Amino acid sequence: MQQDFGNETLDPVTEYHRLLAADEPAAREQAAQLENTFAASGITFDGRPMRTLLRPLFVGAPAWARLREDGRRLLELAARVARRAFGGDAGRLCAFLGTPEAEARWVRLDPGGPDVVLSRLDAFLGPAGPRFIEVNSDAPAGFGYGDRMAELFTQLPVFRALARTRSLTYPASIPALVEAVLAATPAGAGPGVTVAIVDWAEVKTRADQEILRDAFTARGVRCVLADPRSLELRAGRLLSGGRPVDVVYRRAVLSELVEREDEVRDFFRAYAEGAAVFVNSLRCRLSEDKAFLALLTDEAFAPLLTEEERALVARTVPWTRKLEDRRTTKDGREVDLPGFVREERARLVLKPTHGYGGRDVRVGEETAPAVWEEAIRAGTGGPWVVQERVAIPEEVFPTCEGGPLRFEALKVNANPFYVAGGAAGAVARVSRQAVINVSAGGGSVPMFVVH
Repeated sequence: MQQDFGNETLDPVTEYHRLLAADEPAAREQAAQLENTFAASGITFDGRPMRTLLRPLFVGAPAWARLREDGRRLLELAARVARRAFGGDAGRLCAFLGTPEAEARWVRLDPGGPDVVLSRLDAFLGPAGPRFIEVNSDAPAGFGYGDRMAELFTQLPVFRALARTRSLTYPASIPALVEAVLAATPAGAGPGVTVAIVDWAEVKTRADQEILRDAFTARGVRCVLADPRSLELRAGRLLSGGRPVDVVYRRAVLSELVEREDEVRDFFRAYAEGAAVFVNSLRCRLSEDKAFLALLTDEAFAPLLTEEERALVARTVPWTRKLEDRRTTKDGREVDLPGFVREERARLVLKPTHGYGGRDVRVGEETAPAVWEEAIRAGTGGPWVVQERVAIPEEVFPTCEGGPLRFEALKVNANPFYVAGGAAGAVARVSRQAVINVSAGGGSVPMFVVH
């Protein structure tokens, strides 16, 4: 991934690596320091320190500004199109997306207000700008992790040495998140607002939620971590531990909630009856669906977008289609979709439309022809999409992993956070594998802007 960091003799990556290589014992000590401080500071995944590397991702200010602006425009566009597609009929949109009926019955409800307040995008940064491969609005995680990681990286001696010669900033996410959630508080809630961060007690990212709970508390707001199974609905009010809840900051994903609907009936009743405000609403599921990118890029839905918006989508979103037996266009020519997917395996990726965590993603170039053929056969007409594979950027990162200091080329994606009406930061995920995900064994680092 090429970056333009200005006219300095050494770019920040080269300088950072030079500082590490100059004192390898100190570098290994700092790697151990990161792991220890991650554990002590709550940057943990499933109870273990989050996997990380010794260097953050550096991005030039122009590239950062473009990432932010393109992402903001894409999210606003997606939210608007989700409201207008199929004449505003959410049920027909659910049918197009292949949304399971157990989820669709809740997505069809319209509580009003913004569908998406908080979101995270998955992007690849290249010389031509960002390419957004996924939208994560159904309970996006990592806001707390990102800010806390950035704070700990700034304490590393190597980072402090670089910061003496460079202007490096990390745009924090937590302050804007807190304000956005509080802004959703219903009128008449009174001064003693209660926010419940709702997710399963055993969730692997609970530490991220604890960081956010502490941020609400520091703001003077009562905030609790609540398992959806423990919530109660009485006399039109949603209760956690016997006390009313004004805002549900939902971190449990919809697919898991409907799988256990019998255990969380009061949660769903409160949503249906408007007993509390939910951030994000369940309708956010529409514009974050992987098949929704197929809608945005499909010629059949072009009238929903202006010419300028179509240009934005073409520049920032890879060609995506639902995996079905049909003819469509690719690069200006009509193709038979199943045949094209077979012939162009090395250029494509197959994804389950409702999956997350990188599960079941098939990268054509890394998938045996027979396995690819079976995936096409099994997925055609089902909840699967085919997406043009975007070149995955690689950067050299320092690694130790209990051994000598090495500098290794690794695959990187950028994950900017978005908060309605406020600035937010970003993290990056780094891996040796093409499917870059913390759940799939990747590591996470904060992203710093180089001015």
